[in-house]
Amino acid sequence: MKDYAAMDAVCTLLVFEKLYPAVRKNNKLWSVYENILIPACRFLTDIQDTGVPFDRDRLAKAGVLMQEDIDEAVNKLYEFEEVQTFEKLKEKEFNPNSTVQLRTLLFDYAGLKPSKKTATGAYSTDAEVLKKLANKHDIPKHILSIRQKSKIKNTYLDKILPQLDRDGRLRTGFNIHSTTSGRLSSSGKMNMQQIPRDNPIVKGCIKAKPGNKIVAMDLTTAEVYVAAVLAKDVNLMNVFKAGGDFHGAIARLVFGLQCEPDDVSKFYPTQRQAAKAVTFGIMYGAGAHKISDQVTKDSGSPFSHQQAQEVIDDYFRQFFNLRKWIDYSSKYIRDNGFIYSHFGRKRRLPNVSSTNKGIASHEIRSGLNFLVQSIASDINLLGAIDTHNKIKELGLQDDMRIFALVHDSILAEIKEDKVEHYSNIVRECV
Repeated sequence: MKDYAAMDAVCTLLVFEKLYPAVRKNNKLWSVYENILIPACRFLTDIQDTGVPFDRDRLAKAGVLMQEDIDEAVNKLYEFEEVQTFEKLKEKEFNPNSTVQLRTLLFDYAGLKPSKKTATGAYSTDAEVLKKLANKHDIPKHILSIRQKSKIKNTYLDKILPQLDRDGRLRTGFNIHSTTSGRLSSSGKMNMQQIPRDNPIVKGCIKAKPGNKIVAMDLTTAEVYVAAVLAKDVNLMNVFKAGGDFHGAIARLVFGLQCEPDDVSKFYPTQRQAAKAVTFGIMYGAGAHKISDQVTKDSGSPFSHQQAQEVIDDYFRQFFNLRKWIDYSSKYIRDNGFIYSHFGRKRRLPNVSSTNKGIASHEIRSGLNFLVQSIASDINLLGAIDTHNKIKELGLQDDMRIFALVHDSILAEIKEDKVEHYSNIVRECV
């Protein structure tokens, strides 16, 4: 055992002696190491030890209810005429988990057109394909629903319960250095970064112990905010300063709508959806085709390629400094094959030199993505570290405990009479 344990220490020291001088030479990387990675490592160790508080009874009941929901959805699937025809001609029960049977049902019996092939040359029935087909037939929509519900039950509800510690908490891992975007990731007993955002079942099983509350702080539209500041785009900054419905305000500016931002969703829903799609799309290189598809899908109304291009043009007329920043950053990535974030993280992007234009342009989009994603994540992380340190400084760690960082949120378990105090601390620090 002594030899084995000693070799761990020796190898760690050898790696340290090799890498430390290289990091020390680069002021930006050294700043990341000293001001983000080391404090974050200590902070994440503490919140991992705290653990995520779950309610055992809720988990058990949620598992039963979800299974009933899945069974009901499967039974409804068997009511479709195409499924009944399949079973009659094949002389066997249709299995929704069988890719081969699903392919036959969708493309032979339901008459839907395949849009993609797998690596082996067979027609694909993955989530992307099913989402497209769901606009034309209810069977793929039903299959998607069954898959999503089954995934939530199998990935979360069934796995969390047996892994809870005696205090009803789940202790999982948070990683600070395993993503190219610079965002946190999670691994171990459960991936906290992949908790379903739109499904309340798993979130509803996270429950504070009696006398406490779960408090969540979320950085809304953080990446757009970061882009506005980096681009020094005063018009986009003013939208944030004005408050109210952000996407409504953007639509009002871009389309010249004669109503208040908060009324845009009521009177001009398609325009709001278009502005939202452009806001989130243009930073990651989405063109008119992608914006057209997204708005058509979200609004339920046809939105042409030409309309999408006009919106993009109008958008950049309003936010011209954002356009200049995107163009400048793209050129820097293309010329250098790397880029640094505001905080000093380095993203290497060697594929900008690829002769394949698709690969090269994807690499540039990844670099732009990194510039805003990593900063939004680091702001959230640094704010959480400062909050945690402030709590310890005030001796309040028994009353206020951060237990997870999920996406752009900080989750904490707080004594009921300390919620306002904690909220003030976290707001100030973030």
